[in-house]
Amino acid sequence: MDTPTSENARVALQNVGCKLNAYEVEALAHRLTERGYSVVPFGTEADVYVVNTCTVTGAGDADSRKAVRRARRRNPSAEVVATGCYAQRRPADLTAAGADLVVGNGQKAQLVELLEAHLAGAEIPTPSATRPRTEQFLTIDGAVPQGRTRGSLQIQDGCDEHCTYCIIPTVRGHSASRPAAEVIAQAQRMVAAGYRELALTGVHTGRYGFDQGQSEALVELLEALGQIDGLARIRLNSIEPGYVTDELIDQAAASPAICRHFHVPLQSGDDHILKRMGRRYTRAYYAERIERIASRIPDCAIGADVMVGFPGETDAHFAQTRALLADLPLTYLHVFSYSQREGTPAERLPEHQEAAIKKERAQALIALGAAKRLAFHQRFVGRPLQVLAEGRSDSATGLQVGLSDNYVKVLFAGPATSNEFVDVQIEQAREDLAFGVRQ
Repeated sequence: MDTPTSENARVALQNVGCKLNAYEVEALAHRLTERGYSVVPFGTEADVYVVNTCTVTGAGDADSRKAVRRARRRNPSAEVVATGCYAQRRPADLTAAGADLVVGNGQKAQLVELLEAHLAGAEIPTPSATRPRTEQFLTIDGAVPQGRTRGSLQIQDGCDEHCTYCIIPTVRGHSASRPAAEVIAQAQRMVAAGYRELALTGVHTGRYGFDQGQSEALVELLEALGQIDGLARIRLNSIEPGYVTDELIDQAAASPAICRHFHVPLQSGDDHILKRMGRRYTRAYYAERIERIASRIPDCAIGADVMVGFPGETDAHFAQTRALLADLPLTYLHVFSYSQREGTPAERLPEHQEAAIKKERAQALIALGAAKRLAFHQRFVGRPLQVLAEGRSDSATGLQVGLSDNYVKVLFAGPATSNEFVDVQIEQAREDLAFGVRQ
């Protein structure tokens, strides 16, 4: 194959990991399209493959290597680019898996320029081992090729917390907030391109503005975004418990644009384990925050991340976690088993758990989360829900697909166009979704 150029190259992108990674892939797709590349699905033959990697767990590492190898097998003569958190942490692993170019998180915003320099024969250095810092944010100015109906908008990157199990502060760098004017300008452009819902994303969104000495910056940003004509929905991503302030909850309760949806990581419901994790709150504090959200915002979807099998977690500690989760008005759970990350303080802790114990505990909480999600969905049977239609049919049923502001996936009969708001009468609920009829 001749060396690809922006005038003739097909490029395929793959996200591994979190919602921020997904945003970055969409932003890279937008930038590549602007440069004249043709974006194609990752499973098809392309001239350039870009994999945005994850390293939050061992599974993230494995999935990232697998995606690189898949690209190499799909077209052995293609240029394969690896970027993201695993690329920052272990660039040699990805080179061994088949990557021709490895770009760290600190240079991700310049990935297109680095790719073109690489294609022109320039020697691109491997990512530095020093902790990166985001100086420039990837942007999306319009509709994204092969993107989603609902738009994502990055407002922050990096993390300065010190959770003992987490490698992300090392690979994402210090917390950095995107200037509010830049965020608002991108939101306006995305709304002009047709988006009606934007999900704010970052590594530690609750810390937005803190690096600039502005502790109320997130609430102020939400208020400003709520004034944009045509932006009907603003969805928050994960907010750490210590940053779920009364002011943030009150703003969400008062604003017609902010989705009734909070995701507040718990990790453990036992104070001893929380301390070993480096989590700076107690189970009582967490419970009070969740109860306040539920009382101020009726029918709010409230999710939590929870980790099982942390070093030293006994049956009694796990029972504390399970009891707290059962008692709180949470509506869904994301359950993870502890994954040892080289270089983290938790790696050196004693009493690491056996895989079988972690699996058993995870299965128990997954079942609890499924029951909570089903109960939440059943709450709406016989009631109307407004959904944002995705403009596509469900492959199994042929029904239209939409999402409510409070995070209920709804399948419904009747025509609908992409980005249309539809009132749906809910008739049936399952754990994973609800069924209804367009009103």
